[in-house]
Amino acid sequence: MPACIAVLRLVCADQRDRAAFAACLSTEVVAMEVDGGLQWCVEAERASDLRAVLNTSLRSLIAADEVLHRPPRS
Repeated sequence: MPACIAVLRLVCADQRDRAAFAACLSTEVVAMEVDGGLQWCVEAERASDLRAVLNTSLRSLIAADEVLHRPPRS
């Protein structure tokens, strides 16, 4: 069992957005749908490795959010 575990939880009412957020991390971790949102369990052997995985995951979520919610172009 890994020494370090973190749980990311994202509350998102829109099903389309939830699917996009789940897809953006699908290569690293599997998202579980819980209470109108998503939850990811991230594991690593060391805290520094966990931090790196969390940073990558959060950047992926931010990028997906920017694509989903960017203002329309004129």
